[in-house]
Amino acid sequence: MKILVYSFNDKIGDGLQKITFLQELKRIYPNSIIYYTTTQTTTLKDKLNPLVKNIIDEFIEHNDIDSSFINLTKKNNKIPRIKFDLIIDLQKVVLRTLNLKKIPHKRFFSATANFLFSDFKNNNLKFKNIYIEQFYFNILSIIQDKLIDTIPSIEIPNIDFNFKINSEKEKNIAIAPGAGNTIRQWKFDNYLKIAKMLRDRKFNVYFFLGPDEKELLEICLQNKFECPEWENGELISKNITFIMNLAKKMHCLLCNDGGTAWMFEFAGIKSLKIFGVTDERKFSRPGFSQSIQIKDYGYKNLNDFPVTKYQEILEDFLKD
Repeated sequence: MKILVYSFNDKIGDGLQKITFLQELKRIYPNSIIYYTTTQTTTLKDKLNPLVKNIIDEFIEHNDIDSSFINLTKKNNKIPRIKFDLIIDLQKVVLRTLNLKKIPHKRFFSATANFLFSDFKNNNLKFKNIYIEQFYFNILSIIQDKLIDTIPSIEIPNIDFNFKINSEKEKNIAIAPGAGNTIRQWKFDNYLKIAKMLRDRKFNVYFFLGPDEKELLEICLQNKFECPEWENGELISKNITFIMNLAKKMHCLLCNDGGTAWMFEFAGIKSLKIFGVTDERKFSRPGFSQSIQIKDYGYKNLNDFPVTKYQEILEDFLKD
């Protein structure tokens, strides 16, 4: 069985949200050959690949599937010229769906335009204003005509590392000040204030910095905070399983709506995540994320949200 899965673009968080879906898809169709394709790029091909290396057989990036009327009349030369048994559309932009549906197939799934273009019809499952991982599992429920009640955990390979992290997990708090877009970032200085306050209360605070936050490394070290992903000014490893195994040594994570948050949440570690421009209902993993939506407190700009109010919310979060 040949399956083609389409997504527009996958950054770290987008890719992580699809891991359980892809693992379950392979469980449902164990002998399938799965092609994964994107209009732009996908982190499933590189950063997240250790989690799907035995699931995805071929990646096709920059596939010329876009929201162009002109491309509706053109052949797609980027997708293999085979007839797929099943195509799964993970997005809901009409023109992209129509361009995708031109690819030869036997059955086509898409929730676009209330299933107008789909060979599968919705049996009263919700596809709007829900957590995105649930959206993907509702797709699987419809495709196999069997309801999936519980979203399983990601299977994370264990790896050994030499970094010494305090063994008293309840005292270990991680902070991830980055996000893919600066408009989703609360000020780093605010996180630094929170970190100092927590240290004064005898917590062990660790900063998790991605490659785009390297300029913050020296500031963290000068303030005597450890950054477990870094050594001698370089990232120790870009392997996603390394970061997720580090995450499992933490009690919780304080963060923005960024990729590191998803790594922790999918490693089973709860996050306190601050939101300004994105939807906390879609981008908070149920059971593993408590959200702060600044609009609920009368703020429009993320960086106007005060440290004092954050501290109040953090106090209650740490009691749970």
